[in-house]
Amino acid sequence: MPLTSQVSSSRWLAVALAGVLLAGCSAAGPGVHPFKDDSIPQSAWTSPSEETVRASGVEPMVRHRDWPATEARIEPMGVPHWPLWFEDPFEDKGSSNPAFAGDYEDAIAVPYSFGRLLVNTMFWPVSATLTPPGTTMVSDGYLSRQGLGYDHDALPRASWPVGDTPLEVE
Repeated sequence: MPLTSQVSSSRWLAVALAGVLLAGCSAAGPGVHPFKDDSIPQSAWTSPSEETVRASGVEPMVRHRDWPATEARIEPMGVPHWPLWFEDPFEDKGSSNPAFAGDYEDAIAVPYSFGRLLVNTMFWPVSATLTPPGTTMVSDGYLSRQGLGYDHDALPRASWPVGDTPLEVE
């Protein structure tokens, strides 16, 4: 292959690679800024139908129906699942920052979560001994007292259905 065709191929490859790398790079972007909450505020959420209803000026009313009310039973609180040996408190607790942006908690969570995954993988036999496979666990959305504090919401549960109140340790 002649040298000129190699240089020409390399130049085209460099231009194509630069185009791929720079695609979508714009200050106004369509992209999301990772460290600044640039989502639209809730006060700006609207739709044409909402604007039409608000412009009509009609007051909302409560309609009473002629038939008797029906009873709606409470759904069981909780989600049954098998043991979660690789739980991470950053997933269960979430962030204390309401902004939809990266912050110091994310900078801490990345190495911590990776380290926790490695430790959980190395000590999986201990986890499987303490909570054997097939143990029914239930998550109810409330963080429960565990060995190291309020980290997770899963508790061992004997049977289904789950009760109508937050879970208690049995």
